Amino acid sequence: MAANINSLTEGINGSAVEFLSFYLPADTFRKMYPDNTIRKLFFNVDEAFQPQAEEILKDYRDSEDKGLSFTSKSTLKEHYREQTKANTVTGLVISLIIALVGILNFVNSMATAIISRRREFAMIQSIGMTKGQLRNMLIYEGLYYAGITLAASYLLGTLAVEFGVRMMVSGDWTATFRFTLMPLVICTPVLLLLAVLIPYLCFRNLEKQSIVERLRAVD
Repeated sequence: MAANINSLTEGINGSAVEFLSFYLPADTFRKMYPDNTIRKLFFNVDEAFQPQAEEILKDYRDSEDKGLSFTSKSTLKEHYREQTKANTVTGLVISLIIALVGILNFVNSMATAIISRRREFAMIQSIGMTKGQLRNMLIYEGLYYAGITLAASYLLGTLAVEFGVRMMVSGDWTATFRFTLMPLVICTPVLLLLAVLIPYLCFRNLEKQSIVERLRAVD
């Protein structure tokens, strides 16, 4: 396979498939290409002496060459930690916004459904249903809708993470895939609590009006 040697000597990174990268000792490079300057040097430093080597390079940059830039293992680790932290924060913010929108939509749907049926509730109360029975019925309905929502979320969430996220991560060698449904597990008791609390509060608000007033109400 032929390599594009000109791109090496001219400091050009080739994107072609046949481009070949390799390392040369500094003295060998100077002998082979005396008219070219060294653009990048690589130092193989034992891990135990890496802090001292970085200090030497920093001192040289501060005293001899202000424009010198170097990359070490510690700077790469720090850069990766910062990038991971930024991605994590971004993902958490987006997840919280989506969760908040979903919860508000769930609350709004339940409240709207209960308020729109106030005449129906007044009618069944007028023929003998007690307040306790009506309240329990609304709570059971809320739990039913919450159960359907959670079942769909667990199923679709598992499929999305297991296939969608895994495919996205598989192309990144720096990422590790770890399947978890913990965020959904954390949201489960919140959703169940809202499924009980919202019908209860809506029922208390409806009971402020008498049965006759609700039967006469026009939607």
